[in-house]
Amino acid sequence: MPKSIKFIFYMICAFGSLCAEESGLAYLKMPVSARGAATMSVFSQISASPFGILENPAGLYGSGFQVGMTHSFWFADVRSDALVGSYPAGKWNLGAGVNFVKIPGIEIRQTPTTAPAGTIESQYLTAATGISYQPFKTLTIGIVSKYVYEHLYTATAGGFAFDLGGRWLAPSSLDLSFLISNLGKMQTLQEERSTFPTTLKIGILRPEIFTEGPLNVSVGLNLVSIVPTQRTYIQGGMEVRITEVVNLRAGFERVGAINRTALGFGIKFGRMQLDYAFIFMPDGLGYPNLLSFSFQPKLADK
Repeated sequence: MPKSIKFIFYMICAFGSLCAEESGLAYLKMPVSARGAATMSVFSQISASPFGILENPAGLYGSGFQVGMTHSFWFADVRSDALVGSYPAGKWNLGAGVNFVKIPGIEIRQTPTTAPAGTIESQYLTAATGISYQPFKTLTIGIVSKYVYEHLYTATAGGFAFDLGGRWLAPSSLDLSFLISNLGKMQTLQEERSTFPTTLKIGILRPEIFTEGPLNVSVGLNLVSIVPTQRTYIQGGMEVRITEVVNLRAGFERVGAINRTALGFGIKFGRMQLDYAFIFMPDGLGYPNLLSFSFQPKLADK
């Protein structure tokens, strides 16, 4: 791999702020929906949303017939767009989705200098299909297969990966969950092989602390391990339902000495749901904004 391409590759790893030398494609570790970003994915397994196809396949269950989209924007015109959908089939829920990430203005340098040799743009595409199933009232499982494609400078790469998620409604009103994501390998730039950022996530969630009236508070915690790097960290999230229409959200993530926090809200208008999230990144990395919209057509009643 040319030195200039190597330099660009490691700079892109900063996009996810969690990347290490052993695995790239850091964007695969980032939440896709605004709700997931605002709560650091703590509630993804109970989302009953088509966004589960890109966050946790167990979250697909109960989503019915829905479509959703997310637009996120960051500094220097870094942005991503996702389109997802889900459909019920008996005890199953089927889902599909795509996520496109664009990072423009990447400077090429052979050596550290104030004058780059040029600028390029990197692009990433994830296309996923999956199913979720509830064999028992207390157990939900889901699996997703996805194709990941990246384009950088004049090089392209692609590969397949799998996600496996589950949720168990334990006694004492606790939700326990697991997620194994990004299992696979891909042919990467310059014909080299690379592993995906395979992630193991264990979560514990208390979905209903208050049950009287419209006010409800939900809290949860994830323990996360990036398998190729053996790096572990924690995620926490909270959701406050003010009324049947408005939800307020917050989340945090600590990776070593790096902290990230997030705030967001959700508003429901009949069959439509609007969500927004704002992430506070470490100094110098800007502040990502995510806006999600989902809609449940009347066909879902049939």
